[in-house]
Amino acid sequence: MATLVVLARGIRENPPMSYPPPAGQPQPEVPGQPPQPGTYPAPGAYTPGQVGYQPSQQLPPVYQQPKRPWNVTLVAVLTFIVGLLDVAAGISALIFRNELRLQRELGLSASNIAISGAVVLVIGALVLLLSFGLFGGSRLSRGVIAFFSVVRIALAIVAIVLATTINGRVGFLFDIGLSVILLFLLYAGARTKAFFARG
Repeated sequence: MATLVVLARGIRENPPMSYPPPAGQPQPEVPGQPPQPGTYPAPGAYTPGQVGYQPSQQLPPVYQQPKRPWNVTLVAVLTFIVGLLDVAAGISALIFRNELRLQRELGLSASNIAISGAVVLVIGALVLLLSFGLFGGSRLSRGVIAFFSVVRIALAIVAIVLATTINGRVGFLFDIGLSVILLFLLYAGARTKAFFARG
């Protein structure tokens, strides 16, 4: 027992010697003392101007694609329907151009009805294809469909003047109203402008 007491007293009076780490390895830091040469600073301890400092790389801002406004979705669906109706009307005009009743209602001859039907068929097919571009915010589709809407209004006004029946005039009035609604929806609001600005 006395021997153990003597050994413990000797360890307290003569602590084990600490040896420096081998060359090339970082020196341990001592709390309260500045870092010794060869030691590594703690993560985030670099300051501007210090050796090894690198400024943080800022990533470019990610482009946020604007969401499609409800009126653009509505006008795209309406344009698709209008294109289908124009194609059907153009085909019908070509098929029934010799009908006397149709000639009386429109006030046109068979050859003029055939020409008008072919034009309406081509325009309807183009509008039908361009309607898909509206869903993606295509400015080209927007501009061409707006142009066709203005043309439809002008042609409908001429048709109202030439029509000899109330039914024919009512149909062309409906065509004018629909074209005006399409134009309004195509250019209504700042969100619509921002959506088509990227197309």
